[in-house]
Order: sequence, then C-alpha cells, then structure tokens
Amino acid sequence: MDILRSMGTVSSVWLRRSGRVVALTALFFIAGGHWAALQTVAWTSMLWTYSQSDGSLLEAARKTFDGAHPCGLCDSIREAKKSEHSSPIAVAVKKIELLAFVAAFLLVRPRLRPFTHPPTSLLQWTARFAAPPAPVPIRFFSLA
Repeated sequence: MDILRSMGTVSSVWLRRSGRVVALTALFFIAGGHWAALQTVAWTSMLWTYSQSDGSLLEAARKTFDGAHPCGLCDSIREAKKSEHSSPIAVAVKKIELLAFVAAFLLVRPRLRPFTHPPTSLLQWTARFAAPPAPVPIRFFSLA
C-alpha cells in the first residue's frame, strides 16, 4: 500500500513539474522568445562570418548591428514577424469572439421571485431528552 501511495506522490510531483514546464514554454512562445532565439543565432552567425571575412571583430560587430547588411536568416525572421501579425487565424478568432458577444445579449434573464421562508410545518425540531455522559471527562483537559 505504501508503494502505491509513494507512486501517487511521484506522479503528482511529476505532473506538477511538467505542467510548469509546459506553462513556461507556452509563455516563452507567446512572448516571442522563439524570435529572439532565432535572431541571436542569426547575429552570432553574422559576427562569425564578418569577423572571418574582414579580420576585425569590431568591424564585424558594426556590420552585424547596423541594419544595412542583413543575412538571409534576418530577412526570413523579419518576414515571418510581419506575416504573424496579419494572420488569418487571428481574424477568425476575432469573429468568433464577436459572435459570442452578440449571443450574450440574446440570453433571457430568469424571472425573479421574492424570497419567502419555508413553511413552519416543514421545520421539525426534535428535542434531546438524553442527559450528557457522566462523569464529564474534565480530567483529560486538566493540567494536574
């Protein structure tokens, strides 16, 4: 029985941790972390390439970050970011939200009746005729 109990504890810990990992990964992608990671790879590649061709790390850094010499990966990232903002999925989601907003006004409010107490015939009080146990167990709580 203890083995099953410990397995339940392990699986709940595993589920909790994996849930956190999934939530953090989703937050990373929602915040645009994947674009930042790809841009970092592109900049590193550009620094390496320009430092090999020009021979100077300072000149390579200037070419990498001036914006006038983008690489193919930088162009791809820029185009993907533009197309991400004008996604047809976002338009469809907005349409669904609009339909849900319109449907909210079609709901009918239920008819409210004033509150009344239940009839006294439904309330039955039963008296307790038995005496409490004797002697009363006070010694259990005493400090003596």
